[in-house]
Amino acid sequence: MMFKLSSFCSFCAGLLLSFSHARGDSSEDAGVVRERYLQWVLGGGAESYRHPLAVHKLKQAVSSAGRVMRELKSIPLDESNPALYNTAKAGADDKEMRFLVTTALPVLSVAFCLPGTDQCQNPCFQKSEVKELIMRVFDRLDKRGFRHPMQMPWKPGQIKKPDPKQAMIVDFILRTSGYPLATLLMRDELAATGRLERALATCWDIESHDEKTGCMTADYLQADGMRVVLNLSLPAALAEGNVERLRLLKKQLDRSLMMESNALDTIKPDGLGHHHRGVYFGGYAAYTMAQAAFAAWLLQGTEFECEAETVSHLCKGMETLRVVSQKYDMHRALSGRLGGTQVIPDVMLGYAYLADLQQPRRKECQGMFARLADEAFMSSPLPRNALAGHRDEVSPGPGAVLHFMKTLEDARKVGAEADPSGNWALNYGPLMIHRRDDWMVSIKGYSRYWWAFERSLVDARKDARLENVFGFHDSSGSLFIYGRGEPWVNAKDSGYAKGGWDWCRVPGTTTRYFTPAEWKEIDKNEEYNRPFSDRSFAGGQSLEGRWGMFVLDYMEAAPDERKTPLRALKTAFFFDDQIVMLGSGIRDGDGSHGVSTTLFQTHLPDDQIPTFIQREALTEVTDQEFSFEEGPLELVDAAGNGYFIPAGQQTVLTRRIQKSMNDTGTRETKGAFTSAWLDHGTSPDNAGYEYVILVRSEMKGLASFAARAGDEYKVLRKDEVAHIVRHHRLGVTGYAVAKADTDTADSLVKCASSPCLIMTRELPDGGRSMSVCNPDLGWEKGKQYALKGKEEVGEPMGPVSMPVTLTLNGLWNLKQPMDRAECVVSEGVTTITLPCQDAQGIGFELVKVNP
Repeated sequence: MMFKLSSFCSFCAGLLLSFSHARGDSSEDAGVVRERYLQWVLGGGAESYRHPLAVHKLKQAVSSAGRVMRELKSIPLDESNPALYNTAKAGADDKEMRFLVTTALPVLSVAFCLPGTDQCQNPCFQKSEVKELIMRVFDRLDKRGFRHPMQMPWKPGQIKKPDPKQAMIVDFILRTSGYPLATLLMRDELAATGRLERALATCWDIESHDEKTGCMTADYLQADGMRVVLNLSLPAALAEGNVERLRLLKKQLDRSLMMESNALDTIKPDGLGHHHRGVYFGGYAAYTMAQAAFAAWLLQGTEFECEAETVSHLCKGMETLRVVSQKYDMHRALSGRLGGTQVIPDVMLGYAYLADLQQPRRKECQGMFARLADEAFMSSPLPRNALAGHRDEVSPGPGAVLHFMKTLEDARKVGAEADPSGNWALNYGPLMIHRRDDWMVSIKGYSRYWWAFERSLVDARKDARLENVFGFHDSSGSLFIYGRGEPWVNAKDSGYAKGGWDWCRVPGTTTRYFTPAEWKEIDKNEEYNRPFSDRSFAGGQSLEGRWGMFVLDYMEAAPDERKTPLRALKTAFFFDDQIVMLGSGIRDGDGSHGVSTTLFQTHLPDDQIPTFIQREALTEVTDQEFSFEEGPLELVDAAGNGYFIPAGQQTVLTRRIQKSMNDTGTRETKGAFTSAWLDHGTSPDNAGYEYVILVRSEMKGLASFAARAGDEYKVLRKDEVAHIVRHHRLGVTGYAVAKADTDTADSLVKCASSPCLIMTRELPDGGRSMSVCNPDLGWEKGKQYALKGKEEVGEPMGPVSMPVTLTLNGLWNLKQPMDRAECVVSEGVTTITLPCQDAQGIGFELVKVNP
């Protein structure tokens, strides 16, 4: 059913939370925030239920309460002297405690406080028997040791001498939001029965445990710590009327959301979101930003409101999140061990909060919100996801539905933004995004600063967790094209289905080939996780926001952890809908496993969807491998993307039922796929490759390109010194200069003082538009990156200066003066020193100088 806005929202504007509050004293401001929070959770009375999503919330609350009350009958709540909880091992204690804290308390408290309607009654509302049951659950937790004081380590081994008089609660601090929410909702009832002080002491005891998140009263919080504070400390402070804790919360938000030049959480200078010392936009970072946006919205107009700079950083982060997502799907590597590709539907409320904040970028945020929450979205099941609690956050209630719908109506009046279009180099990934129309291409790498993949085989108690078991090549130059789907472009319809996915045929990567069974044979180290490369030449550079290039000085990450790993220099050049893919120096195979560069791996939802080979349609699904050595070769995958492979490269193509394993390594999967790769043999010695991807070209577009390929682009150099590609029609040339102070033999760029990325475009007046990036951050291990997570965090870190000096053939000058840049002309050459830093590009124009 489509949820209509106009009839619902026309009457309810008066019910919305008011932010016209004039600041009073601190306790009054705290009371204002508490009333806003309660209205967000519970709603503004019967009028809130005019919208189907709010009715769903009410029905869900009633049914969940009934289920909880039935399940509670099996727990001896009134047992007089029960044993203290010990959850060092999974078992009955862990099961009961988790149920009571994460489910029973929040579900029953919301049901007790949530008024129903004549059409949808709530039999739990203000019922004494429900209240008594809630008090008994609080008592049961207290008697079993979920109270002040308790032991609450992340891992059992962190407690060297366990205290037998205290409960042992292991790896649970991220799941505690139900307790403070119930404390806030039942504040008066707890106070009337002498339980409030005890419940608040329990909340603050939870906050005192820093074993997993770091100190939660420090100014700086990492993503986990921020989410705990916003879902534990905030409702607890509101229940207590604790002004000092609210002041500290404001301070923590302002400090933790600063952009700084290191691998700490959460928002980085390029807008990417981080956690676990790497990009984590598909999980922790996005949820943290959305939660922080909620806090900024909640606290506005009071003495606790966030600084304008903090809100600006949140806008930048959420803006970047929607750049890397097409429309809701992102590169798999951005989700770490979680392995998903969609997060925007889960954090849609974050866009609503920013669209309703009185801040300079409000109209931009309204445009983002209106595009992302369009009619197609609202007609799908996804709005229920958007208005649910995620990762043990406090769940939004009918009041949140009311706010969401009214904010969306206002945003649509402003108008939805157009789909993002352009090229983005996001080197805190390192990641490149290339977009046109409604399609998106993303490519991901890793380096000495950023890990290759994240997985998890065991949890804090050493129980099996098994997440992203085979994700070794998530960032090995992996390239995903999202170009198909209804009602919006998505990963699955673009060919990236899970069943049968071959973990060693990730598009864009150059790897040794292992089956899942072979990987399991050599995967003996359960701690093998988040490995780094030993190279720093990895990242991207954009020119004029339209075109771009990406480099990866590649060192294979694989579970056999070889001392001489597979290596290669890999580049991608993005020219509108054409992507030139180059590789050189492929070496150090193991002599047993084939080394290959994967062109594509595309799911076949229907056997009759063709793959085109040399303009002939192939629809047969067979075990046969089609091998081609002559060329040039023209291929079209099952999603309509074309591939032009110049002569002299052995290409293999299959259309078959693939057998693989799921991402936990516990179950065999299978599916029909068409795949193609370039075969480099088992012991490549300085091997290379070259091919061109034409996004959504279909066969007709590919044939047209093939007929004029020599007029479209030319590879000028491809070796250990540099990869240089010129696009003739656009007048754009990209340079990945890998070897410093070495002549490139190019007519313009003679050499560079450091490995760097350069892009140029010829201008009508003979000048050049130019951009330069040094992707090396220049960081110190243990200071800015590869941190252990327990370091004391001081003032925000600034970037490290990594200047680059270019030597250009000919006489040139900067068209406009540039701070800290120097241009010198001498003896027929020009040297330009550029103040590169933070792996960010510098754009400028050059003009010719008369001799």
